[in-house]
Amino acid sequence: MKHHFDEIEYIDILDCNAGDHGYPFATNFNPEINIREVTAKGSYWEEGAWIETEPMEIKRVYDFPEVGEKDMYLLHHEEIESLALHIPGIKRIRFFMTFGESYLRHLQCLENVGMTSIEPIMYEGKEIVPLQFLKAMLPDPASLGPRTKGQTNIGCIFQGIKNGERKSYYVYNVCDHEACYEEVGSQAVSYTTGVPAMIGASLVMDGTWQKPGVFNIEQFDPDPFMEALNKWGLPWKETETPELVK
Repeated sequence: MKHHFDEIEYIDILDCNAGDHGYPFATNFNPEINIREVTAKGSYWEEGAWIETEPMEIKRVYDFPEVGEKDMYLLHHEEIESLALHIPGIKRIRFFMTFGESYLRHLQCLENVGMTSIEPIMYEGKEIVPLQFLKAMLPDPASLGPRTKGQTNIGCIFQGIKNGERKSYYVYNVCDHEACYEEVGSQAVSYTTGVPAMIGASLVMDGTWQKPGVFNIEQFDPDPFMEALNKWGLPWKETETPELVK
């Protein structure tokens, strides 16, 4: 955001997957990780402190560009921990992810009967973890690629100050499941996860991002990373008049 703000005060990270694979309950990435993420308590950073929320307590409806209105829920996500440390003057950071009503309804039923538990139980003389058993029963996310349709929309809404004036800015990319499968044989969630990691690794390897110590991505020059997103299949779009998340 070095070109757009002198000071960033608010960040909302919005992760929308509008893909449809035809299953009433399945995940587009590791089911165990996904379910643990959704059933855990949420949290966000505000005014120098972490505020904890009950699982799926905070819901918003957002009209995502090129995707449409979707229900999204506040979760804890690891990147907000480092952003809270490395962005001077930040007042609030939140992370939202979209989930459909059918998915949440099935998940609630499974949680009610204990299938999302990570506590081992004995079954026929063997110790099993219910969530790991559930994972084995669900479709392998890799198998969903050929049948998944729709788009993802992943981006950030920033609010802050530029040249003494208040400003809002939204940068995002839209990725199509079918186009991804045609190109690399996987659905868009794998694509949007893998491409940024590949770009980061390449910038480290070629020396663009290299200095002594351990750093997170936001501590490096963003320009080469953003240029590479356009080159490697995740071109980004921007607007300075975004719909803000209340």
